[in-house]
Amino acid sequence: MRNTPGERLKVVLAESGRSVGGTERVVWELATRLSPQRFDVRVWLSPVPELDEFAAALQGRGLAVDRVAEVDSRWDWRGMLDTWLRLRRLRPALLHVHHVWPAADRYLCMLARAAGVPHVVVTEHIVGQSHSPSQRALKRDELVRADAVTAVCGAVADTLVRDYGVGRDRVRVVPNGAEVPGEEAEAAVAREWRERFHASLIRPLWTVAGRLEEQKGHAVLLDALAELWKRGLDYTLAVAGDGSLRAPLEQRARELGIEKKIRFLGALDDVGPLLAASDAVLLPSLWEGLPLILLEAMARSRPVIASEVGGVPELVEHGVNGHLVPPRDVAALADALELFHRKTDRAARMGRAGGELVRRDYTWQAVSNGFEAVYDDVLGLATFTPSDGREGARRGARR
Repeated sequence: MRNTPGERLKVVLAESGRSVGGTERVVWELATRLSPQRFDVRVWLSPVPELDEFAAALQGRGLAVDRVAEVDSRWDWRGMLDTWLRLRRLRPALLHVHHVWPAADRYLCMLARAAGVPHVVVTEHIVGQSHSPSQRALKRDELVRADAVTAVCGAVADTLVRDYGVGRDRVRVVPNGAEVPGEEAEAAVAREWRERFHASLIRPLWTVAGRLEEQKGHAVLLDALAELWKRGLDYTLAVAGDGSLRAPLEQRARELGIEKKIRFLGALDDVGPLLAASDAVLLPSLWEGLPLILLEAMARSRPVIASEVGGVPELVEHGVNGHLVPPRDVAALADALELFHRKTDRAARMGRAGGELVRRDYTWQAVSNGFEAVYDDVLGLATFTPSDGREGARRGARR
């Protein structure tokens, strides 16, 4: 379809996550950056209370937000009817579905087609886990029928090709982005963090930020830190985030005898100054897509140690702009931490190289431009001339 001059395109951004995380940040940046002169944007979010504040923030920016429950069973006829009626009333030109988990909301695209929505774009944010045969069939059907499929990194794209038979030429990579901070804006709070933890060259401040869940690999990190303590090296680890594993992790730190070296901070409203204060940022994840916290750390030129999973190696070049370790490898992680502890100048050089890369190629404006180009392709519209910051999306699309 083609829009007439002056007519805005109705776009629904749908996200089925049930807590605020990286996918919600992508939806936020896209919703607030798409041109209001070109697009009439509406956001669909789960009705769970955990997203109330996020929904209110979007509404505060003048965006329309609907709270729509995920249809997660073929027996949920009432939910299917409600979703179908909503789409029939809205009649968007395009539905853009962002999947947090591989099995999330696989009926939405089918319902959109039944409601007469002409174009559907699906974005996958994480490397898939195993599915039941019925779930795999639903996902395969969704991906085959979508007008466009995008992934946040080449690793996610590869799983769609390998596990679901999507043609690689149909999957476009639009990587995540990062906010490029002004150093002065965070400097004062960053100094406060360092003073709070008495950070110094001989007692570095390291940060791990993310949900306290199995995926993030905190247990592996604690074991590596215990090994480092045995080697006689001092440090402080700041743990930013909350989740179901907080109590078990606190107990594990006590069992390892390093509870005084670990500071569990809970969820922070703004983790940026803590990242800026850190001597290194750690990502010991067991699986990932393209984690935003890694991009945010590198944007601040912080040295990073990360597991070699998902899209992380597409961003981190080992020994150049960060240090990669195999997932679940306690010894390798401990050795990397010791290297950063003893070779602070080398770690700092990696941090500066990472900062240059992210600030050049991985901006939120590049993400918005990349998705706008996908929309134009799907809608059959002439693509606008790329603006500054688009290189990151083009770079990812070539992978």
